[in-house]
Amino acid sequence: MSVKRFAWALGVLGVVLALFGWQQQSPGAFVGVALVALAGVLLVTLRRRPNS
Repeated sequence: MSVKRFAWALGVLGVVLALFGWQQQSPGAFVGVALVALAGVLLVTLRRRPNS
């Protein structure tokens, strides 16, 4: 699994956790937001890396 696919998987999992967490009033929503933020950071840093 590449880092790009891992980042996208984290993003999808984060969105699912955020939606489910807010419906159930659990701390899962905050974990979901953190995963989406981490996925965004990974994707941004991957774009800045020069292809070699």
